[in-house]
Amino acid sequence: MKHTVTQKEKYFWNMMGSFSNALSSMILAIIVNRLTGAELGGIFAFAFANAQLMMTIGAFEVRPLQSTDVNEKYSFSQYFSLRLITCTLMILIDLAYIWFSGYSGVKAYTVFLVCIYKMVEGFTDVFSGMFQQHDRIDLVGRSLTLRIFASTAGFFLVLYATGNLVWASLALGVVSAALIFIYDLRLWKCFDNVNIAVDFRHLLPLVWECLPLFISAFIMMYINNAPKYAIDRMYPDEIQNIYNILFMPAFVINLFSLFVFRPMLVNLTKEWNERDLKPFVKTVKYILLLIIILTILAMGAAYLLGIPILQIIYGVDISGYRTELVLIMVTGGISALSTFMYYVITVMRIQKYLLVGYLSAFAIALFLPGILVKKYIIAGAVYSCAASLIVLTMVFLLIIITNVKYAKREIR
Repeated sequence: MKHTVTQKEKYFWNMMGSFSNALSSMILAIIVNRLTGAELGGIFAFAFANAQLMMTIGAFEVRPLQSTDVNEKYSFSQYFSLRLITCTLMILIDLAYIWFSGYSGVKAYTVFLVCIYKMVEGFTDVFSGMFQQHDRIDLVGRSLTLRIFASTAGFFLVLYATGNLVWASLALGVVSAALIFIYDLRLWKCFDNVNIAVDFRHLLPLVWECLPLFISAFIMMYINNAPKYAIDRMYPDEIQNIYNILFMPAFVINLFSLFVFRPMLVNLTKEWNERDLKPFVKTVKYILLLIIILTILAMGAAYLLGIPILQIIYGVDISGYRTELVLIMVTGGISALSTFMYYVITVMRIQKYLLVGYLSAFAIALFLPGILVKKYIIAGAVYSCAASLIVLTMVFLLIIITNVKYAKREIR
């Protein structure tokens, strides 16, 4: 693609795409709560959380590898073909989960259709990876912004017109899929030497390289969702709705940290590959400090303004949950730290060590949410999520420090 894009445009569209993506679940939740009430709001909140977990299967965490594959070790056709397999697998697993969970009626259809919507998002991510690989992160942001705006508008119009959550959930996927043909495929044709071909041969090396990233991402999403699954098993959908509302503001920390570090990934990769460690370490420290500052600011805002603002927005009484909201902001900050460290470890190409951190946190997430949610309900959900993320972040930090020290010894 010959069009020249400034760094400012790249940052702007990356910001718009990240902002739209982070905001979308909140906007959709507001729409459902305002138009249908707390019970369906809880159903949709759970369906969206479950779909995000399933999407880790569809995406298979190819994007971090693809976007930093500057030497084109793997072809786009290989990335594309793998995505066809993983997205199909994602839907089959979701259907099995719905069947084994015994869901029926509105809940079963909503859980499935929201998963379809996320499957489409996971599929289009293979194009986003290609755009970013060619240093066109602005196209990623444009595509994401357009898709989320259009699908959210379709969801609102259908739900407003029919009051039917199932039909509105269907609209999400249909509109999002239409944007593949309207936007992403048109842009793909503008890149030279990038061809789409379905070829399932020679995929095992790519699968093997992505596997640690996928397992790590799946576990990470499960850690975030484990309290929601515990609530779903033990309490009515209205409780799920309250927990979802309280957790929404945590996206702010992740959002602003993504604005900063995603455009820096290519440069971080080059610095690490060239063993230019001083600027590499300086950038990592800067971003970690920024996330900590953002977390402190978010905690203050949540304590002073969070509850009244959320009640006005959602129309749901959450007046007794101020402490839980502040703790959730702390959890959001820890999550942002671990997400950034995850990308740093991927840039270092030592992603196999991610499993050490994720398996440690996963062990906690398997049993702690059930115990704490049963005893403390929403507060227990927050405590269990925070405990898993603290373990994860500490292990990641140790891995990064150890490998930077090892790289310094190699240079000497």
